[in-house]
Amino acid sequence: MPFSRDVPADPALTRRRQDALTRLGVLSRAGDPALSGVARVAAYVAGATCAGVHIFDDVAQHRVAAAGAPLGPHPREDAMCLRVIDGEQRIVCADATRDERFGYSSFIRGDAPVRFYASLPLRTSDGVVVGTLCTWDEIPGDLTDTQLARLEDLARQAAMHLELAALAHDLGHAASHDGLTGVANRLVLCDRLAQAFARRLRHGGEILVAVADLDAFKTINDTLGHDVGDGVLVEVARRLTDALRAEDTVARLGGDEFAVVAEVTDAATADLVVTRVRDALASIPLPGGRHTTASLGFTLAETTDDVASALERADQAMYVTKRVSA
Repeated sequence: MPFSRDVPADPALTRRRQDALTRLGVLSRAGDPALSGVARVAAYVAGATCAGVHIFDDVAQHRVAAAGAPLGPHPREDAMCLRVIDGEQRIVCADATRDERFGYSSFIRGDAPVRFYASLPLRTSDGVVVGTLCTWDEIPGDLTDTQLARLEDLARQAAMHLELAALAHDLGHAASHDGLTGVANRLVLCDRLAQAFARRLRHGGEILVAVADLDAFKTINDTLGHDVGDGVLVEVARRLTDALRAEDTVARLGGDEFAVVAEVTDAATADLVVTRVRDALASIPLPGGRHTTASLGFTLAETTDDVASALERADQAMYVTKRVSA
């Protein structure tokens, strides 16, 4: 029996769900320990063999946590929980193989069909249903009112965990990244540099530390306005990020000063990185067809360096460049 929705999908609701999934970021991780714990307790409460936390996008049902079942995606249109997503109401079924609502799904066919099935919507604080807490078994079954109430509690806890995890991620990002440009801040730069020192002790190689300072930035702010100045900083961060590898670190040290940390195999590779950075900052556009530049200083960290001294030597090299070009 082919599946067809009883009510056509609401485009506005679809957008709200997609926005919620983007905000929660849940599809970028799987096997979350807290959600896995919720699934295990849900299976126990229901007396079922399996339980899962399912998140839906417009293509698939994504099992991001489970007990007694594998993680991973499944085609959306075949998923039994699609009924719960579209209806935004729980479904409890003693024997799904006898329920015409699920005739479309491959889960109720084959040698080991789903029979007992209970699925509850995961509803965010603003009322958007983004997934389900689902329990199932190959033998028929039912739930008491008390079991159902406990499963509702668990579904609320799972939804709350999704939101709290997203909030923690956002707070962590805010604490570790520059609010204007989005690149790392000084705290993260120092941590990445310390990690690079530790890796060099184990594996060898070189560590390039570069510092860039915009030329005449105060004049830009005074004559063109701080909005233009902020735009220049954002553009510098973008250019540095685009010029470097994903594993390199770009950070804003404060004001108009940026730093780069790159682990390289040798001095020749370091020269290539410096060339890319220099090219990226050679001509930064300003309104009215004008442009500005940046002064760049760099160093290869020495074996006697610590984080502060490596940054200080790169900073001093930058000031030498600025004086020469003034």
